[in-house]
Amino acid sequence: MVLSVPEMGDRYWLVQLIDAWNNVPAVPGSRTLGGAGGNFAIVGPGWNEALPDGLTELRMPTSLGILAGRTYVSGAEDVTAVHALQDRFRLVPLKAWASDWTPPTEVPVQPGVDAKTPVPRQVLAMTPETFFARLNALLVANPPYTEDAGVMARLAKLGIATGAEFPWASFEPAVQEAIAAGVKAGQQAIHDQEAHLGESVNGWQITLDMGRYGTRYVYRAAWTFFGVGGNLIEDACYPLAKTDGAGRPLDSSHRYRLHFDQAQLPPVNAFWSLTMYDPESYLVPNAIDRFAVGDRSGLTYADDGSLTLHIQAERPDPAQEANWLPAPQQGAFKVALRLYSPKPDVAQGSWQPPPIERVD
Repeated sequence: MVLSVPEMGDRYWLVQLIDAWNNVPAVPGSRTLGGAGGNFAIVGPGWNEALPDGLTELRMPTSLGILAGRTYVSGAEDVTAVHALQDRFRLVPLKAWASDWTPPTEVPVQPGVDAKTPVPRQVLAMTPETFFARLNALLVANPPYTEDAGVMARLAKLGIATGAEFPWASFEPAVQEAIAAGVKAGQQAIHDQEAHLGESVNGWQITLDMGRYGTRYVYRAAWTFFGVGGNLIEDACYPLAKTDGAGRPLDSSHRYRLHFDQAQLPPVNAFWSLTMYDPESYLVPNAIDRFAVGDRSGLTYADDGSLTLHIQAERPDPAQEANWLPAPQQGAFKVALRLYSPKPDVAQGSWQPPPIERVD
């Protein structure tokens, strides 16, 4: 496939490539290319042909992948200009590059695909037989990395191998029970890992190695389950909080505040935001349709340059409403800071977000 990006000018942009293992093999964007844009041939693990002149190769180690494009919008007055840029993005088959090829107007969903049930629930509901048979089939076009040879050798003892038929029916009942128990233990390990997705600082989990997981399989699986497609630290940082600064779980029965001294404001070259999520990482409906606040939200700063955000379910006093991030009407929640194009002190760990304070 050929990705064509127009000249982007002096604005933050990127098109992040994410492989089937949730790693990030390439990121054309303002950090790597400035505003030049370009034409990029995205090729899979089996590609061994020459590319036409004018194309930059971006090699994916797996055939399944995600492209995540982000373009900075400075505000409502910038939307028309950004739409014009977006209209000039193209993603076409290689054979159609440099032609007037038009994509089909309708691409039906593959029959039998459940497009309503969230994917994590579908995966957790799979039987061991279905899960490992699916894994074996997907390994054909999505090979493991070289450094996975050791764990693949161990898995082969259970019939988990590229393109193999998973021999579930050939196992004795005791072995089937052990495999099923192992699946449950693996699922629990993923959930247990959620509390350790990065370093804990002031109640925030801060990850500096997203998209570069190596052989830390439980760690990678947890990030894939709870936050697939995170950017490299050079492009973005995502502090996540499920507790206040005292370690108490965030809950809608309480009111909270997040206070930044002027020197503590998120250090970014692009922009930052704070987003509200329910425990399953979905946005939270609310009366004012406000799902995030940030430096482009018309926030009210104090005379000394500090900033206080109010995190709560009920509408605050009018003087605080501009800085209000609505929480769910009941139950637990979590919030995520996003720092786009963070300054070096973020990656170096010298900047830390302040704790969320419970105020009632």
